[in-house]
Amino acid sequence: MSDDSTKVEVQSVDEEKGLGVYFTKDLKSSIQCIKSAARARSVLGLVRRHFRRLNIDDFLTIYKTYVRPHLG
Repeated sequence: MSDDSTKVEVQSVDEEKGLGVYFTKDLKSSIQCIKSAARARSVLGLVRRHFRRLNIDDFLTIYKTYVRPHLG
């Protein structure tokens, strides 16, 4: 016994974001990598603008704290 009123048409999309992860209709991860790298570059730019003089240890600490998490 089938009822036509319970059928729902599913919308097709090219890209969807769920829980911070981008999914494409072909399930390739390239869009996720592109967006993660862009965000990491943006944060790195902020670090470079606000911290002009850093020694290597300070830079590594800031990099590991603020930039690297966007690459994961």
